Amino acid sequence: MKTISNIKHSILLIVVISILVLLAFSLEKSEFNTINRIEIEGGKYLSVAQYLETANLSNIKNDPKISITVIQDRLEKHPFISNIDISVVERGLVKATLYEKKMEAVLLVNNKQFMITDEAEIVPLLPSTQSIDLPVIVNLSPQDEVAVFHHAAKFKDLMKALNIITAAELYDKELCEQISEINLNKGQSITLTVSDLQMPIYFGNQNEIEKTVYLSKILKHLRGNNLSQYLDYLDLRFNDLVYLGFDNKLVANEGKMKKKYYSRFRFRNYQSRCCNC
Repeated sequence: MKTISNIKHSILLIVVISILVLLAFSLEKSEFNTINRIEIEGGKYLSVAQYLETANLSNIKNDPKISITVIQDRLEKHPFISNIDISVVERGLVKATLYEKKMEAVLLVNNKQFMITDEAEIVPLLPSTQSIDLPVIVNLSPQDEVAVFHHAAKFKDLMKALNIITAAELYDKELCEQISEINLNKGQSITLTVSDLQMPIYFGNQNEIEKTVYLSKILKHLRGNNLSQYLDYLDLRFNDLVYLGFDNKLVANEGKMKKKYYSRFRFRNYQSRCCNC
């Protein structure tokens, strides 16, 4: 009798398990489990519609293979995205929070536009990209080797430009925001353009981090004494010296000087003089 009872229990258990499996499969294929909406937040560089379009998620209602896993995979493959949080918040609705890569600069080479992340990855600059307020790096050499998803460390001069940006960001965020262009001059002396100054800053091609700190101190001193308007250029190409080239016409008009001259400071002395700037 026990054997017959055990057999009955085993058969009943198999039937119950089979019903649960069929029910689960049915729910998986039913409209109850269908995803028909995606909400996205956290995007700055592209609109929600543009992220959905580039990830091929604009028409998910007609995609029988769509699932939360597929949505996550497609969004994470986007070149602007570092990571995402995704979940089903209600029937048919998926919510995704995007964490974009931090962009450090725009790179222009061979009439092509790229962006460089804070991890020195080269990514495409898409035509629909928005909210871009980054330094522009130009005249990199060689240019033909630049490609999407390459690492900037492959290019020595490009890393120098990124070092300038990073040093400015860490030491003087105002200066970092004001750097509008870094001209690498195809391997020659680097030239900086700062947005509120109508003059070139000759940077050289060595000791770029140290010079960025000096530049911050010098600009604060010049602005504090209303001298920047009289300058033709600022020259930091030499190891221990900074030259200030004054505009003789502006200075003469102000009665400050009768001819053009160079003002010369030693970096170390200038650092001690400007430490309270």
